[in-house]
Amino acid sequence: MKRPLARFLVPTALLLSSLPVPLSATGYYGPSEYLARGGRNLVLAPEFYWDLEVKRLASAYHPPEKFLLESAKTSRAEGSEARLGALSALTVEADSADFLDALKTGKIKPPDVALATEQHDAARSLLAARTVTPPLGAEFNSEFADYHRGALAYRLGKEHWEEARTAWEALLKRPEAERHYRTVWATFMLGKIALKRGEPEAAKWFQQTRALAKSGLADSLGLAADSYGWEARSEWKQGHPEKAAPLYLTQLALGDESAIYSLKALIPDREPVDGVLNYGPTGEEVRKFTPAEDAAAEKQLKAAAADPLLRRLVTVHILATETNRALGWEGSSGANARCTRWLRILKETKLTGLEDAEYLGWVGYTNGNYREAADWLKLANAGAPAACWLRSKLERRAGKLAEARTSMAKAFQSLRTTADYTHWAPAVPDDSDSPDGPISGESWSFPAAAAGNLGALNLERAEFIDALDTFLHGGLWNDAAYVAERVLAADELKAYVDKAATRTVGAEAKPDADAAAKPNTDSGDDLRYLLGRRLVREDRYADAAPYMKAPYDGVLEKYVQALKAAANEKLPKAERARAWFRAAWIARYDGMELMGTEVAPDGFSSEGAFPNTDIVAEREKGRYEETRYENGESKKVVVSIAAQPSKQELQRLKQNRINPEIRFHYRVIAGALAMRAAALLPDGSEELADTINQAGLWVKDRDQKVADRYFLVVAQRCPSTELGRAMLKKRSFVDQTGPWSEQEKSASEPREK
Repeated sequence: MKRPLARFLVPTALLLSSLPVPLSATGYYGPSEYLARGGRNLVLAPEFYWDLEVKRLASAYHPPEKFLLESAKTSRAEGSEARLGALSALTVEADSADFLDALKTGKIKPPDVALATEQHDAARSLLAARTVTPPLGAEFNSEFADYHRGALAYRLGKEHWEEARTAWEALLKRPEAERHYRTVWATFMLGKIALKRGEPEAAKWFQQTRALAKSGLADSLGLAADSYGWEARSEWKQGHPEKAAPLYLTQLALGDESAIYSLKALIPDREPVDGVLNYGPTGEEVRKFTPAEDAAAEKQLKAAAADPLLRRLVTVHILATETNRALGWEGSSGANARCTRWLRILKETKLTGLEDAEYLGWVGYTNGNYREAADWLKLANAGAPAACWLRSKLERRAGKLAEARTSMAKAFQSLRTTADYTHWAPAVPDDSDSPDGPISGESWSFPAAAAGNLGALNLERAEFIDALDTFLHGGLWNDAAYVAERVLAADELKAYVDKAATRTVGAEAKPDADAAAKPNTDSGDDLRYLLGRRLVREDRYADAAPYMKAPYDGVLEKYVQALKAAANEKLPKAERARAWFRAAWIARYDGMELMGTEVAPDGFSSEGAFPNTDIVAEREKGRYEETRYENGESKKVVVSIAAQPSKQELQRLKQNRINPEIRFHYRVIAGALAMRAAALLPDGSEELADTINQAGLWVKDRDQKVADRYFLVVAQRCPSTELGRAMLKKRSFVDQTGPWSEQEKSASEPREK
C-alpha cells in the first residue's frame, strides 16, 4: 500500500509533545465492560437465571400433547389480565369453529341451521362479555348448549358453581357420539371447580382431560396440554410439591412459560418480591414470621432435600437469587445464611442419588467455601458446562491458569447460546426475554459471562489474539475493543482483521475450542472501522483509508489534503494557515468518527454519550474505586483488581497510549492544529482572533492549562480585534464566530461531539 503523503504530514505525537497528558476521570456507568471493576467477574460466580435453569430441567420432559395457546404464552402469570384476555379470545374462536364443524359433519342437525347458528353466536357473545347478564337465551339442544349453561353459571361466581357442575356432568352423560366437541372442555372445567373448592379430586379430572383428548375427542383449545399446570396447582394446594414439580416442568416443556413463575411456589424459603405474584406469603408477612413459622420452612426444606427434583429446584433458585447478593447488589458479602443452611440440610440428609452436584458446588462457591465447592465438584458430571466452569474458577484460584483456560474453553463450547445450555426446545417458538447477550449493569448472560471468563484468562496468559477473538465472538464488544485498541499492536490488529475478512462463515472452531467461527457481519465491520480510526490516530492515513466507513473515508481524504497543504512550505503562509484551520475544524467536528477510541477515553461505542470504564487505568494502577452502600449510606472504597495483567500487557499499554489520554482527545488535537494556523497569521487580524478563540473553545473543557496558554496569546497578538476585545472582557473564550469559522460552519453541518 502506497503512502505518498507521509513526508508532508506532521505526526500527531509531535503536535502534542508539549502538552500535559492527564488521565480523565471516566466515572462508572454500567459497566459495559466485563473486565470493569478490576475484572472481578473472573473471581465471582456467574449470575444464574431462574428461567434458564428451569428450562434446562424441563428439557428432560417430552410430553405428547401440543400447547395451542401461543398468544397467551408470554403473559406468564396465570391470573394476569393479558393472559385471561388472550384465552377469552381464543375460546370464542374455537367455540365458533367447532360449532361450524359439527354442522358440516352432521354431528348436530338442527332443523333451522341459520337460527341455531344465530343462537349459538349470541350465547358465546354473552359469555365473552366483561360482565355477563343472564338469561342465556334459547339454544338448539346439543353439547354446545349444555356447555354454555355451565359456563354461564361458572362466570356468575362460586355460589353458582354447583349449577355449572350439574350442567357439565349432564353433558358428560350424553352418548359419546353426541359429545365429541365438548367432553374435554367440560372435564377440564370440572377440574377447575374442584381445584377452586380445594377438592383433591381435581387432579383426577385433569388427568382424565388428557386421557379423553388422547382417545380422539376434540381438544380445540389444547386443554390436555394446559391441564398439566392446573393439575400441578392442585397438587401444590394439597401440599404435594413433589407431585407438582414434574407437572409444572412438563407444562414448561410444552411451551407454556407461565410455569416459570408457578415453579417458584415450590421453593419453601423463597423471598417474596413486592408487586409480583408470589403464590404465598407477602414480604411483610415473611418478615413477621414467628420462630415456629421459620421452623416450618426448615422442615419443608428437609423434605425438599429428600426429593431429587425438588432438591434441584431449590438449589437453582438459591443460585438465581443469592449470586445477586454476592455481586454486591445489596451491599452484602461473605457467608450467605441461605446457602449455608441449604448445604447443611443436604449433608444431614442421607441421599441415595445426586444429580447436578456441580450446582451444589456453585452454592458453596457463592458462599465463599471453596473447599466445599471442590468436594461437590468431585460428585458431578465432569463434562457438564457448569462443572467445567466451576473447575476453571477453582483452578484459577490455585494459580493453574493453563488448566483453568482449558476447563473454561470446554464450558464456553456448551454455553455459546442459552439454547446450547438449556436444550429447551418447545414446539412453540421461544419469544421470552431470557438474556442471550450482554446486559448493561451487573447482569451478564451465560454466553457473555462464559466468553468473559475465557477471554480474561487468555488476557492473563498474555494470549492477546485469543482474548480478542473470544471477547468478539462472545458478544463482549467493549472488552474486545479494549484489546484491539490498547493491547494489540496496530499491525497485529490489521493482520487479524484482514484474515477475518477471508474466513468463511461456518469455519471449524479451533481444536481447543476457545473461539467461534467468523463473528457476525456487524462486529466484523465495526472492528474494521475501529482499526481505521486507530490507524488515523497513529498518522497512518493511507493505511487507514480502506477501513473507514462511508462517508468518513471521504472526510479522511479532505483531512489529509488539508494537512498536506498545511505542511507544504512552498505555499504562502496565509494558504497554509487556512489549511491548518480546515484540518482543525475537521478534527473537532468529525474527530470522533475519524480518530475516536471505541472505549475509553472517547467512547465511540456510545457516540460519546457517557464515559466508559477506564480499564487501562485500573490495570496499570492495580486498583479501582467503587461506591458501596451500607446502612443506607454510601462511601468510596479502593479495591484491588482481581484479574492481574501480565508484564507483556502492561508494556503494551504504555506503547499504545492515547495522546492525550483524555476524553474527546481529538478536541485537543483540533486545538493544536488551530494554533499551528495561528502561528502563521499576522498579529491583529480577525482571522487570528477567530482561530485562537475556536482553539480555546475546543480545549478548555478538556485541558484548562492548555486553554489558559492559548488565552495568553490573545492578549499578546490580537487584543484590539473584535473577538479579542470580547474575549478579554469576558476573560475567557466566547461563543462567537469569526471569518474562518463562519465559512467552515456555512460549508458544513458541524455535529457537537
